[in-house]
Amino acid sequence: MNCYSFMKITKMNKELLSMLLPKTQSLEKTTGSNDAITVEDINLILSYANLSREEYNFLLMKFVSADTYKSNFVSEIALRFYDIEDKKELLDFDMLNKLINLAVVECCEPKCVFCKGTGSIITLDNVSDCPHCIDGVFTFTEQVRCYLLSVKSFVKYKSKFEQIKQLIQDIEISALNKIGE
Repeated sequence: MNCYSFMKITKMNKELLSMLLPKTQSLEKTTGSNDAITVEDINLILSYANLSREEYNFLLMKFVSADTYKSNFVSEIALRFYDIEDKKELLDFDMLNKLINLAVVECCEPKCVFCKGTGSIITLDNVSDCPHCIDGVFTFTEQVRCYLLSVKSFVKYKSKFEQIKQLIQDIEISALNKIGE
């Protein structure tokens, strides 16, 4: 094989390889082109990261926003807490699921739903700061948490909620460290 044919094959391989690789970092499906990173691409990348099931489901829940992964993640966290729950403080499974879902929303979906994360509410004649958030990040007060959990007082659940939230944050840090390596 001469040098010219080797260069031609190398160039052809680079062109073929470039056709296989995504050119943008969009998570939207495209039709007939290879411009977007798909869920399958993300799954492939995550499969090499040696993630636990909790970490895997967390990353897909947060970055792909699939309800399947959220329900899997919530179930795994609920089982973990239900197994180690102190018998005298045993929460019913429904309340434990509500606490976990609330912690997931606080950790993963902090964007204010009232101003859509802009930090400002725009009306026809006025632009004002959103009273529900700080710079587009929703402020979860005890009153808001009580309303979302359908309870009168959050005091009884506060320590368990903080444990759940800390666990979710630890899972996120561990998962991000693993994929960053």
